[in-house]
Amino acid sequence: MPVDVWTESLRVRGHEVTPRGVVALPALCTYLPDVAGRHATALGVSMRSLRAENKAWILSHLHLTIDRLPRWEDEVAVETWPSGLDGLRATREFVLSVEDTEVARATSAWLVFDTERRRPARLPKAVHDLDPPDRPPVLPHEWDDVPLPQRTDHTQTFEARYSDLDLNRHVNSARLLEWVLAPLPAEHLDTRVCAELHLQFRAEATLGDTVRAAVQVDASDEERRVRHALHRADDEQVLIAAETRWVPHTDAP
Repeated sequence: MPVDVWTESLRVRGHEVTPRGVVALPALCTYLPDVAGRHATALGVSMRSLRAENKAWILSHLHLTIDRLPRWEDEVAVETWPSGLDGLRATREFVLSVEDTEVARATSAWLVFDTERRRPARLPKAVHDLDPPDRPPVLPHEWDDVPLPQRTDHTQTFEARYSDLDLNRHVNSARLLEWVLAPLPAEHLDTRVCAELHLQFRAEATLGDTVRAAVQVDASDEERRVRHALHRADDEQVLIAAETRWVPHTDAP
C-alpha cells in the first residue's frame, strides 16, 4: 500500500509553555505520537485495531533535534511518514515547521507490544504491506542502547499514580519524560534550551511503582550534555535512558 506524507497543524496552547513562553519539551513530544496515531488510523494500523488483538503500539526510541522551540500560539505543522522496518521495529519520521520554516525533526522506532504477555510481538502484516514514501530518514537510524549516567548529580523520586496511566495501564510517555527532566535545577531550565534529545524506553512503570530519576550534567562554555535515567526502585530496572544537549536560551523571557 503506497503511503503519503501526513501533515497536521497544531497550535501551541498556554498550558503547554514554560515561563519563557516556549513549548515545554514534554508537550512538544506529545505532538509526535498524537499525529502518528491519526496517520496510523488512516493506514489501517491504528491503536484501536491492535487493541482488539490485545496488542498496542509503544515507542522504543526517539531522536529529536531542535533548531528553535515553537512559542505560545505558534501554529506548528507536523509532517510524518513511516520510513521502514528494522526487525521488530517500525520506523517513523517527523518534521516540525513554523511559518514554513523547519524548526525540529525527529526519527523514531516503534514496537508492537503484547498487552497480555507484556512483551514485544511481531509486527502485523498490514505494517509489512505499507510502501513508505521515497524520502530519506531525517536523522540516522541508530537504535543502540543509550548510555546511562556514570554518577548522580541530581535526583528525584516519584510514585506512579492512576492519573499517570494510559490505555495500556502503564505510565504514559509524556509523564515519563517529565520525570526524566524533573531533577534538572530551575536555573538550568530557565537559562538553557534543549537542542537535542535521544530517548530509549527500556521497560514499563505501572500503578504504585516508585521511580527514581537521576541525571549527570557535563558542562562546557557553550553547551551542557546531560545523561538521564529512570529506575524502578524495588528492582533497579532501568525504565528509560536518555541523553540531552542544552544550549543558552536566546528567547527573551
